[in-house]
Amino acid sequence: RTDMQIPAPSRIRTPAPCRIGWAICASLLIASIALNMLTTTKLRTSLSGSCFCGDVAFSVEDDPAVAVNCHCSDCRKAHAAPMYQAAYFPPDKFKFLKGSELVTRFKKKTDEKSGVETERAFCSVCGSRICTTLIKCAQEEFNGMIGIYPSLLDVKELPESFKPQLHLSAHEAVMVI
Repeated sequence: RTDMQIPAPSRIRTPAPCRIGWAICASLLIASIALNMLTTTKLRTSLSGSCFCGDVAFSVEDDPAVAVNCHCSDCRKAHAAPMYQAAYFPPDKFKFLKGSELVTRFKKKTDEKSGVETERAFCSVCGSRICTTLIKCAQEEFNGMIGIYPSLLDVKELPESFKPQLHLSAHEAVMVI
């Protein structure tokens, strides 16, 4: 469901399937992508964004395939935050507009538990995280997808398609939302 709302009062609650493993969550993610593709109006345009210092800029075309919040420990540590928000695009829908030579990349070794392997890109000048590439994922159709951080976009309000449709690893959440 793309209209999934997380109740506020206590800990984060997710549909029961998300509590039993990544493979089920990935299946839910695929269903969410399919529903998103069928029910949302495409941007049919591009949006641009940049890092904190402005030396690295990028653009994305159309709506993301899916937008998520992830609460796993890897994402929390990588972003020094209680959760990670990203909107994922096929690689041909993302491009650097300037400063690609300033981008430093960190490739995380495959996590044996989840089988996920990622490469995170950030600005070598200000340290802003720019994107995460899913190199290896439990669901092969996600391999190569690029996740951008919606907070980097040069917009006053996020388009609806960039708002999270799913909370991943909610059982690892460290704060009440």
